[in-house]
Amino acid sequence: MRRISRVLLPAALVWAATLSPGCGESEPSKTPPREDGGSSADAGAGGDGGSGPVPDAGGVEPGPVDAIIAAMPEGSWKELPGTNMADVCPTPYSSYPCEAVMIAWSGGAYDTLRDRLIVWGGGHDDSPYNNVFTFDLATMKWKRWTELPAGMTGNSVTPVMRDKRVETCGFYPSVTSLAIPDASLTASGYVRPELCDEPSIVAQLDTQQPRSAHTYGNIAFSEATGRFYVLGSVGTYPSGQAGSRLVMGFDFATGRWVRGANNPVIDYGASATDARGHVWYIGPRKLHEYDPVANTWTAHAANGAGYYYAGADVDTRRNVLALVREGATVSTYALSDAAKTHATVTTTGLSTPVGGAPGLAYSPVLDRFVAYPGGKRLALLDLPNARWVEVTGTGDDPGAPASNGTYGRFRYSPARNVFIVVNGTRRNVFLWKPPSTAP
Repeated sequence: MRRISRVLLPAALVWAATLSPGCGESEPSKTPPREDGGSSADAGAGGDGGSGPVPDAGGVEPGPVDAIIAAMPEGSWKELPGTNMADVCPTPYSSYPCEAVMIAWSGGAYDTLRDRLIVWGGGHDDSPYNNVFTFDLATMKWKRWTELPAGMTGNSVTPVMRDKRVETCGFYPSVTSLAIPDASLTASGYVRPELCDEPSIVAQLDTQQPRSAHTYGNIAFSEATGRFYVLGSVGTYPSGQAGSRLVMGFDFATGRWVRGANNPVIDYGASATDARGHVWYIGPRKLHEYDPVANTWTAHAANGAGYYYAGADVDTRRNVLALVREGATVSTYALSDAAKTHATVTTTGLSTPVGGAPGLAYSPVLDRFVAYPGGKRLALLDLPNARWVEVTGTGDDPGAPASNGTYGRFRYSPARNVFIVVNGTRRNVFLWKPPSTAP
């Protein structure tokens, strides 16, 4: 079949929806589907972290979306009918747990090898769902890659799944009741993190079932391995008061989770991936670098900044990481510098802030960062000149963003030169087609 070379079609996809928070539960367990159409049973997380470089797929398959993109005027939004993620949520289910996969402070990542958005999240008492969901841009179809652990359904969980003690270990239990001595617990009743790899604890955990969490910017994709990564967890199900340093990579070729080296910190963070496939994780006061092939973390100099509600991406021309909250200032790291020099850039051009955990994505075609605060509005950042240009897209209106932030659910497709955002499981996906040249 003919394949589309990367960075080919100018166009954009944006998903937006507004859903209000509530309370919810979960769905049944089956073996996860593999990308080749087969299935793989639970075979354990393994410990190889990075399995070596994955070759570039050489482009992405053409699909029905290409005609839609070609027909879009530059600068316009387009709604893609029939693209509700809720259609592939675990069934049967009550609505809120599915909705909370996006609205409960949850982000996303972009599989640039296969041109699809990845969504994973929930956590606290909002949603126990830990399914991996993807939206394939070519076919405009959602897919659920993994199933809930045994004992969960879309509407209920067993009591052991609500046992908060193993939240610090990052996995759901594999047993019907946990046997953990009080001496192994912290003062607040969680397993001491240093004991999570003890054989007696591991034997009670399902290492193919990472625990649902609020994701913020704690998830990423790397072309170096072709895997989607959970970079440690906060706001874990159900208490929301514990976190885990556990790093897990989902391998789409096998349909299995693979354990990586623990994140050095547990925090609410932001992340972005550079051209080599290294993941840059920014928690309060420090920048960390994850090499998924070597499966190693490197801590860089602390700078005193925090990134609780930030959008993040890398300018791949200059190798500069940018983080945006309100937009009046932009936090940057010069990744090519040995010291990873940090700077706070004061910008001009914004009429109102782009805060509230905006989406942020860099386009090498425009040579601009694009921030998405919601509705038809976008803001394009010329970082070298510290200048924003605000634009209002024509065409369909994506509506208000999710109330708890967009994070990584606004992304750029290098293969089709479009932007994609999704802000609710019961709202359609939208595309934004950028202009040929930056304003």
